[in-house]
Amino acid sequence: MSDNYSIVRYLIYQLRPGLQLGETVLAPDGKVLLYAGTILTEKHIERLSYYNCDGVRVREFQSGVGTGFDAKQQQKKGNAEPEELVVSHEYYEADMAATVSEQETEFVSIYGNVVKALKRCFTIVRLEKHLDCELLHSIVDAVLTLSERGIGATALLHTATRSEDYLFHHSINVGILANIIGNLSGAFKPSQQRNLVLAGILHDIGKLEIPVHVLYKKGSLDEDELHMVRQHPAIAFKFFRHFKEIPESVRLGVLQHHERDDGSGYPLRTAGTKNHPIAKVLGIADVYDAMTSKKVYGEEVSPFAALDTIQADSFSGKFSPKYSTPFLHELCQTLIGRYVTLNDGSTGQLVFWNRNGKETCLIRFSDGQVIDIMNQNKLKVIKLVC
Repeated sequence: MSDNYSIVRYLIYQLRPGLQLGETVLAPDGKVLLYAGTILTEKHIERLSYYNCDGVRVREFQSGVGTGFDAKQQQKKGNAEPEELVVSHEYYEADMAATVSEQETEFVSIYGNVVKALKRCFTIVRLEKHLDCELLHSIVDAVLTLSERGIGATALLHTATRSEDYLFHHSINVGILANIIGNLSGAFKPSQQRNLVLAGILHDIGKLEIPVHVLYKKGSLDEDELHMVRQHPAIAFKFFRHFKEIPESVRLGVLQHHERDDGSGYPLRTAGTKNHPIAKVLGIADVYDAMTSKKVYGEEVSPFAALDTIQADSFSGKFSPKYSTPFLHELCQTLIGRYVTLNDGSTGQLVFWNRNGKETCLIRFSDGQVIDIMNQNKLKVIKLVC
């Protein structure tokens, strides 16, 4: 098969098994139906039809062999008419996503603007010790819009361009993730979901009082510096006392987001039911984004490693399975079809991942080879590409 392809738009009735999607397709509620690179089956096509998709973009390989068909062959068979349907004649590497959908472009635009808005909000807090609640609630509205895509938004977070302003990106990401985790758990009413998002956005606001040289120190913190950083939830809690607009549930969620169900957290080492449900959700969202984000301190890891950590912490009693289990399950499903980089430098597509019983993780490479990396002691996923 040729490594190059063009992007051609097909109407639903023109699709057939074996074609390869050239874009990620989302449902009306924002959830991912199929990812770019998926090899279509009859069930996939039925699913697209069920959701009333008018058409999708498909990868047409130059050779016309394997996945994708030669344009002239299609015309002879009375299917797509390339002259009308070809969207782009650009060529792409076969192991990367073909296009950025309109929904993804919109996500990136809103995301960039809301990060800037939060930076303005936090700058006012730092300089004037004032919380602009009107601006803050507009940020909450934007985060709710971003997280309407459901679990599919997590993949977009990994591919969104980030500046060096880690605190602002992380705060927005935790707000998005908290809303997703809360929705998946089914434990929160709509008004509580809004408070959950607000708490996610504000969970690290106490770090504005931590000296920058400590907060962004490269390398390990000494004992005094670690103690200083671990006071940020309490600092935030005290700050909120000046603002009656911040609900008590949000204050408690921020105060306790580093507490754990087994009492091993900080700053108060509270456990179990003494920790607010919002705090339990924030803890999971915070760990997931902190592990998978680029930052000055600590290593960025793949979503797969973060997922393993959260699952291990759930088994050990740190996180509540009520909130972690639905999130982990949906996250596994949404990662299938994505392209990943392995520690040997190769890139492939995750085509199957079973975490029940004997774990199986199948990666398909551009030469068609499929490998279960769980049977390869030296191979592991280190990065989500697209």
